Amino acid sequence: MKIVHVLTRGDVLGGAQSHVRELAIELRRRGHDVTVITGAPGIFSEQLRQLGIPWLQVKSLVRPLRPHLDLAALVELCHAFRHLQPDLVCAHTAKAGSLARAAARLRRIPSVFTPHGWSMVNRASLRPIPIYCWAEAVAGRLGARVINVCEFERSFAEQFRVCPANALEVVHNGIAETALVRRRPVDAQPPVIVMVARFASQKDHGTLLQALSGLLNMDWRLLLVGTGELQPLVIAQLNTLGLGSRIRILPPETDVGHLLMEAQIFVLSTHFEALPISILEAMRAGMPVLATDVGGISEAVRHNETGLLVRRGDILSLRNALASMISDPTLRLAMGTAGRTRWTAQFTATTMATRTLEVYQRALAIH
Repeated sequence: MKIVHVLTRGDVLGGAQSHVRELAIELRRRGHDVTVITGAPGIFSEQLRQLGIPWLQVKSLVRPLRPHLDLAALVELCHAFRHLQPDLVCAHTAKAGSLARAAARLRRIPSVFTPHGWSMVNRASLRPIPIYCWAEAVAGRLGARVINVCEFERSFAEQFRVCPANALEVVHNGIAETALVRRRPVDAQPPVIVMVARFASQKDHGTLLQALSGLLNMDWRLLLVGTGELQPLVIAQLNTLGLGSRIRILPPETDVGHLLMEAQIFVLSTHFEALPISILEAMRAGMPVLATDVGGISEAVRHNETGLLVRRGDILSLRNALASMISDPTLRLAMGTAGRTRWTAQFTATTMATRTLEVYQRALAIH
């Protein structure tokens, strides 16, 4: 099968980019012809180049709404599809999702869409954005299927009627096995805590810092991996709370795989998620996961079995959960082991690719 994946940005490495990378590798391993199209080049397009995955740039494809550029991107995508002659177009994220499905419809090519977190809701307030709800409903009629990365996302899409309910699919994210081995045991003391997340309003570094500020009598270290417009505010907060000597901020280019093999606790404090790749990476590394119970996180993390889930914005609950993991190495090891077993059974790249191909076949059959 000849498949083209389209997503807006090639200059960042977020969940959508990781998803497309893992899927492209697995599909090519199975003999499919895969090309990836993005807007601006950068860390993701460079990864594709190193992996030998064909990549094309649509220069007009940008994240903000820019009518003149959006029209130009639509034309560029039509030209690219005419040249590539794919059997299927796979669109990812809101902007590329709309434009790629429209271009595919104009070229009479079947398409599927994976939102990686619906754009029709404000990810900080969780309130629907009417104009985006309307836009998603219009775009939802252009493709054959919509692949949600978790059941929460599917229910969300059904609630807002972004497409016919029978077009909604669920395929959980998956990641490939790693050859890395653990360099510091999960039950080692003192524990190193890791959070991998952009410094953006969707994430909730503030609650995590306030929770940790009440645990200064315990021995721990926190590593924050990421960048973003709110980084200065996070730095100011951690200094105000007296956490400066306990916390380091690492750049997004950090080798997270190696980092997780040295750390003991993974945490994700957040306001809104679909099914984060970072949590699956932690489970693969045999780490316990402590996360906010939002979106599809509970579909991966089993509370009191593979990790601990807390209410959104609940400082005290997060503090108590952190205290439990920091003080109990045996608990960390048991939860980490159970998480690794769960990842192996349900969240590998092989499982994701198999289920995704089944959706592709249904999309082609409809067309």
